[in-house]
Amino acid sequence: MSSWEVPVHRVKAILLKEWAEAVRIKMVLFSVAFLPLFMTGFAAYLVWQGRALPEEAQAALLNTSLLYFFILPVVIPLSIAAYSIVGEKEQGTLEPLLATPVRDWELFFGKALGPVIPGLVLSWGAFGLFLLAARVMLGKIPTGVLSLPWLLSIFALAPFLALFAVFVTMIVSSRTTDVRAAYQFSSLAVLPVLIPLLVYIGRLTAVNLAFVGIEAGIVIPLDVATLYIAVKLFRREEILTRWR
Repeated sequence: MSSWEVPVHRVKAILLKEWAEAVRIKMVLFSVAFLPLFMTGFAAYLVWQGRALPEEAQAALLNTSLLYFFILPVVIPLSIAAYSIVGEKEQGTLEPLLATPVRDWELFFGKALGPVIPGLVLSWGAFGLFLLAARVMLGKIPTGVLSLPWLLSIFALAPFLALFAVFVTMIVSSRTTDVRAAYQFSSLAVLPVLIPLLVYIGRLTAVNLAFVGIEAGIVIPLDVATLYIAVKLFRREEILTRWR
């Protein structure tokens, strides 16, 4: 078996362990639950404020609100990812895991899925809740809001952005000795998602298929490169000795 082949049972075991650890940390649970509720509420408030506007203006307002659901899959996983390595070291649960025959590739892949999956589920759930609230407030979803580029951005591009953010955060988590420092430095991981936000907010271009394709062509190779770098930088023996 190639060293880069991932046995499903090992990845699944790491994934379940990651979730079990995360649900025990109140601060992580609070941040994971608070962000989607806050952003959904704020986006719904914007729609409520514009309920008397013409349909074209309402559509523009809803399209702006969709930006929040493009950010959520990237931001939600950060608190879990920041804890993933340095937090386990502080709790004393990392050493037993590193003593197993699980490979670095499997460890990073399983730990990356741990934050990404709940982040996507919560983000997409919040998106559905927002659309339901918008329909109730406006009577219907304005024409042009649920366009293919936006749907691809939220459901296809956002997972790759989330993976990049998690991989970067895990690199930071594996190189620091404090959870708070890991979380602070992990803010750099959201930079790729800021690019389309700034472009759209600045009205430099519309969110279209070409724009989504260009960013996907940038982010997907970044995901692969970042995961490769993360695995190469991860040295379990060094972590076990340097952090004693």
